[in-house]
Amino acid sequence: MDAAKIVLASEDSLQIQFEQKICPEVNRRISAFVEEFSSLTKDMPEVFEIVPTYCAASVYFDEKKCKPSLLKKIALEALEKTCGAGSDGVDSGKTIRIPVCYEDKEFAPDLERVCANARLSEEEAVKIHSSTDYLIYMMGFLPGFPYLGGMDERLETPRLKTPRTKIPAGSVAIGGKQTGLYPMESPGGWNIIGRTPLKVFDLERDPIFLYKAGDKIRFDPISKEDFERFDEKKWLEEMGLGGGAAKSALKEKYECGGGIEILEAGLMTTIQDGGVVGFQKYGISQSGAMDKASFDLANALCGNGENAACLETTLLGPKIRFTSDCAFAICGAAFDGAALDGVHVEMNKRIFAKAGSVLECGRASKGLRSYIAFGGGVLAHKVFGSASTNIKSKIGGYGGRPLAAGDTLALGCGNAAATPRFVGALGESGAFGMSRACEEPLVLECVKSSQSDFFGAEGLEKFSAAVYTVGAQSDRMGIRFDGPSLDCGKTDIISDAIPFGAVQITSAGLPLVMAADRQTTGGYAKIACVKKASMHKLAQALPGTKVRFKIDRRSNF
Repeated sequence: MDAAKIVLASEDSLQIQFEQKICPEVNRRISAFVEEFSSLTKDMPEVFEIVPTYCAASVYFDEKKCKPSLLKKIALEALEKTCGAGSDGVDSGKTIRIPVCYEDKEFAPDLERVCANARLSEEEAVKIHSSTDYLIYMMGFLPGFPYLGGMDERLETPRLKTPRTKIPAGSVAIGGKQTGLYPMESPGGWNIIGRTPLKVFDLERDPIFLYKAGDKIRFDPISKEDFERFDEKKWLEEMGLGGGAAKSALKEKYECGGGIEILEAGLMTTIQDGGVVGFQKYGISQSGAMDKASFDLANALCGNGENAACLETTLLGPKIRFTSDCAFAICGAAFDGAALDGVHVEMNKRIFAKAGSVLECGRASKGLRSYIAFGGGVLAHKVFGSASTNIKSKIGGYGGRPLAAGDTLALGCGNAAATPRFVGALGESGAFGMSRACEEPLVLECVKSSQSDFFGAEGLEKFSAAVYTVGAQSDRMGIRFDGPSLDCGKTDIISDAIPFGAVQITSAGLPLVMAADRQTTGGYAKIACVKKASMHKLAQALPGTKVRFKIDRRSNF
């Protein structure tokens, strides 16, 4: 087996790349490495997590407290200790049996299509699909979504020409050569052949996830009657998985110090904090503030802790009524028309509001996203240690959705006389991470990423010399660009981890910068990764903004 290669994927992650093929042997080698590396770093809180994928393992760490050269040394030690793992054919994971009803059109609308394509009867197709132990190579796309290997090639079926807008939670499906299981409702183009009554991802249960990468899944056929009377608690006990209430660490009690009411929500206003740390291996996105610099400044002005939740607004801000006396600050995109009870509100300054006062933000005149922090912070149910809203996964914040008129939010016990914290300089582009109004493109500082070698020296030069335009389809998942294609042919890779700021090159040869709500894994080659000091600038870039990518060639190691 080829020796592993270690590369820096971003400022705060490195990737250990194994033989680039999807097979159980490589998976066992990765599993052994992950276990050994985790053991070697168990007393290093600056190492956040290690994410196994098909042919690689990605290590995320705090770049301010840990040098990548040290982690490279530890990774080499772990590789040496696990040399030869995977060749003995011994699996260390458990097998989870998932009950599935294949027999009803409501649950299996595409089973007939799969059977016609395979020239099999429904009984034959179900028997083939349910007689295999499927290896979980990795998790991603959605919380708890398993990427499975081992499907019988006779069941291979093309994806639907028109994807469904809603696939029910628990659906078992086939897409091309793969089979999978949808943990939650989602759009998708796979062929649905059955459904399980089991919640494979449940925030109110311990365990929240029923499996991990390296485990196996076997689908057990059940009748519709069995589906309707399914007893999850009994099943969990039989599987030895417990099935108790959610761990108390996921539910926190707060002392409420006040509140606000949303009178008008604006275009897209969500609750965000510093984001989720340590759960990407389960398919949980990072989320959190897009413009961390402005987020930090707003909290510092209010005397809040560094990770206090606040409101992130997009272009058009909210109208808010204070239900208690409160200090607040607005940073980021400038609201020139912001007013408290009709009196102009300055940006980047702590303001005091009385109970009953109304704050109107209006439209941002410069930049895209603003951050409204309140003394004590916004109180919201924390999921995986974060109050951040992830709309795609429908978790965090206010019910996993944008705020709406009529919503009421509690605030923490902020001290109105608290001394603002010092944040430090935020760069030459201005205090809010926005580019100056000029003809020159916004320069984004980058490091080389996981597949930079894929593009060669010529591709890197072409990428760095090009001027791109921020596209209108950009959002919290990713910033899209228009401009000259790199003309590098197919850029598909075997899916691996995606760090914050990763620059994927799509099949059209154009860059796509992955942002806060990105999926945790993806299948496009990554030429570079935008540094955090530049990501807060990009988070404020309106569609039409011109940018250039500047790669630090010395950044890899």
